[in-house]
Amino acid sequence: MSERDSFGPRLRRERERRGISLDAIVTLTNVSLELWEGFESGDFSRWPARLYARAFVRDYARAVGLDPDEVVDDFCRLFPLGDRRGLPVLAATAELIGHDSTATDDPRLMPDGIDRRAGPGDPMEPPPQSVRLARIFRAIFHT
Repeated sequence: MSERDSFGPRLRRERERRGISLDAIVTLTNVSLELWEGFESGDFSRWPARLYARAFVRDYARAVGLDPDEVVDDFCRLFPLGDRRGLPVLAATAELIGHDSTATDDPRLMPDGIDRRAGPGDPMEPPPQSVRLARIFRAIFHT
């Protein structure tokens, strides 16, 4: 069984070993039983993406008594659904090869559907070439 396939079942075993019911997780996290059952079996077909997925995993880890940062890092590494590096890597790669990237975050997943980050119309000057290359390197090699 691959590490990806064993992620959910491993967390389920740890929850059961600690004597915590799935109903208790539902109550503590306010996330449906069906989503947690899917999570523990590796079925993410009904799960939200990125920020919400990571928040759910963090809440689960806290409820079970595991290190939330470690569990979220494993989740992001194993499942693209939670990958917080996806867009920066795409943007850095597109810039590196001289391609105009149209990839964006899904506004439906943002609070109130509003992207409050700095955008192209902001008065900030673009960073120097050396800073952009350093960002690309960090995004690709996760340093």
